[in-house]
Amino acid sequence: MSEASPEHDPAADLGDPLDSPEAGGRAIRGVAVRTSLFGAGLLLNLAAVPFMIRHLGPVDYGYYITVSSIVFLVGAVTEAGLTNLGVRHWAAGDAEDRREMVRNLIGLRLALTLAGLLLATGIAALSGAPGIIVSGTFVYGLGLLVSMIAYTYAVPLSAQLRLGTTSSLDFMRQALLAVGTLALVALGATLMPFFALWVVVSAIAVAATAVLVRREISIRPAFDRRRWLEFLRQSIAYSIAAAVGLIYFRVAVVLISSLSTDLEAGYYAAPFRIIETAANIPWLFVTSVFPILARAATRDTARLRYAVQRVTEVGLIAGVWMTLVLVVAARPAVELIGGLPEFAPSIPVLRLQALTLVSTFLVATWSLLLLSLHEHRTLLVTNALAVVVAVIAAVVLIPPLGAEGGALTTIAAETFLAGAYIVAQRRSHPEVSITLGVLPKLILAAGLGSAIVLAPIPDLVQAVILSIVYFAVLLATRAVPFEVFSALRPRV
Repeated sequence: MSEASPEHDPAADLGDPLDSPEAGGRAIRGVAVRTSLFGAGLLLNLAAVPFMIRHLGPVDYGYYITVSSIVFLVGAVTEAGLTNLGVRHWAAGDAEDRREMVRNLIGLRLALTLAGLLLATGIAALSGAPGIIVSGTFVYGLGLLVSMIAYTYAVPLSAQLRLGTTSSLDFMRQALLAVGTLALVALGATLMPFFALWVVVSAIAVAATAVLVRREISIRPAFDRRRWLEFLRQSIAYSIAAAVGLIYFRVAVVLISSLSTDLEAGYYAAPFRIIETAANIPWLFVTSVFPILARAATRDTARLRYAVQRVTEVGLIAGVWMTLVLVVAARPAVELIGGLPEFAPSIPVLRLQALTLVSTFLVATWSLLLLSLHEHRTLLVTNALAVVVAVIAAVVLIPPLGAEGGALTTIAAETFLAGAYIVAQRRSHPEVSITLGVLPKLILAAGLGSAIVLAPIPDLVQAVILSIVYFAVLLATRAVPFEVFSALRPRV
């Protein structure tokens, strides 16, 4: 993950934080901070979500997940990778046009998101969806509109590796959402206020972010259509690819209601919330180092190859560990989130869904590698094929298998996409070679750690012992990249 490869030129210009030899260390420490704060926010959500699920029940909570998924798809289409493109532009470009780039990015975001929100609400109404889904889509979508502005304001923070600041903003969102959820449950609120809560939280986040960046950028949007068209002309393929790439992960949750029953949708929704939350970690990890990848792609192929190899290794280590823990602790996790025996059918669903996390780390890493290399059309083709795989799998698997079929659908699409990315990368940029030599050590560590499931002890205790054995084996076999220890050791 460090950029201090043997081939890296130490005489690089140190005027930009991304050119400094400390950039890799800052990114690793930033990942640690982001993950820690994300974990703290996750604990807050784990405290709030069970109360919400029990309060709403399987059907209403299924409506909530359906609406949030619809709005997520709107965000996927209208966001269209613009945040990553903004970070890449900031990291690889000159300072002269950064300010206007961000202003026009804000204006473009406003226009695209509002249009997408109105279209989604109209489609929901015309399709005969229940009224709560129609109105909920519009209200929850307003929160999306505001949050997109906040994420655009934060582009300079991410590109300058100010990851502690961005992590604090994300934690603030999660904390406010958790506290608000508990307050609504205590007040006996109906479903609609839970949708409106996201609007309030997003408004607070955008105000806080604007205060932090007001000296670096103008927070006023710009509506220069010439610059919009120029920006979109350069990025249209990636924008579509990013939108399509976000859709495939939600195909099952959107289709399960129509291909199966509302009850099966509820059984799928509870563990999906766990996986959806866990899947944020790979993207937090990879987007933290993305500015380094974007910079290296324009200046230093050796540095890029070295960094991507290390990111892939750490991603595999983290992905396998998260999968093992969720498989072993699926029962207590479902009991905490939804309650037993009402959500008992969700336990095998969660165990299946957990298998996607290894692929998610690889998808996150290799997609941003391809973005750094400007392989927009490659991303578009592979992501579109993943959606096709997801739709076909959903039609085939969900009707006979219900919620478990939905989990298998996501596994199929995620695994296909990871494989397609690495094949495409090796064909188009063989100079950025990625090896998977760490796999034998991972298999050994996972096998020895998993042996604990034979012991007649509680699931959570098994998960803790499994983790200790897993990482002990990895340390003994030197599978963990040395840069991690170098960046995290106490500094004098």
